[in-house]
Amino acid sequence: MSPPPFYRDWWLAAALTTSTALPVGVAQAAQITQPVGVVTALPAAAADKPDTLHVGSNITPGQRLQTGSDGPLHVLFLDQSALTLGPNSELTIEEFRYDADSRQGQIRLGLSKGSLRVVGGYISKNNAAVITTPFATVEIQGGISLVSVTPNATQSTFLFGQQMRVSNPGGNSTTVTRPGFSVNSGQDGPSAPTRMSPQQLTTQLSQLEQTRTPAGTPSTPSTPSPQLISTSDRPGQTSLPNQQLAPDRVAVNTDNTQQANPTLTLNNLLTTGASTIQS
Repeated sequence: MSPPPFYRDWWLAAALTTSTALPVGVAQAAQITQPVGVVTALPAAAADKPDTLHVGSNITPGQRLQTGSDGPLHVLFLDQSALTLGPNSELTIEEFRYDADSRQGQIRLGLSKGSLRVVGGYISKNNAAVITTPFATVEIQGGISLVSVTPNATQSTFLFGQQMRVSNPGGNSTTVTRPGFSVNSGQDGPSAPTRMSPQQLTTQLSQLEQTRTPAGTPSTPSTPSPQLISTSDRPGQTSLPNQQLAPDRVAVNTDNTQQANPTLTLNNLLTTGASTIQS
């Protein structure tokens, strides 16, 4: 199967990892350790609140992030993994290890409530990104998934990539390889995959793209560590956002048994909600 047109992958990456940003109130761990990520975008919020992150704030292992009702928080990691934490959500960076030379490592996040979108980077191409929740563990291999936690269940939706595996403490698991399919996991364990409607996907995605910029609100970003300032894949490591993706971020992985093009399927799934995404 020939690679998809370049612009589709660029549009997707830009929509998921960039937007205009201002301060937001979140909870931070007091532990000081080596930074593994940086805040790239947040909604307008009360900057006078204590424990407030800004665009450029470092993210460290063990840190707890908490968002309010005002909107989502975007984070970019060293391996080019990215996450968007939805409104009224709580997430802990349980583990992040990355070797830049081998592009190997481990990423493990704990979502206790709310919603989360994960875009896999170099790490997840070999080791699945792991999301732990009260009802299930979600493993995302080289792709993009949405995970949401309610008082009674965890819902996981596979959007793009190699596969998503959902398992419960009892050892039961469900693996999804087709974009647009979702798994619910509650007291009875993970369900069989079901297809999400375009309306359902639009609702979930719009909750993760509510970044707002009120007039007259200044941004007071902190200074990120030098290794996190650049998000470029190009020679020279400029500090501007990517204008093109690294070759392995453009590569398409597909399960031939499904006879489906993940990029085309994802494009169709997101078409109805494209207006809610800022790039």
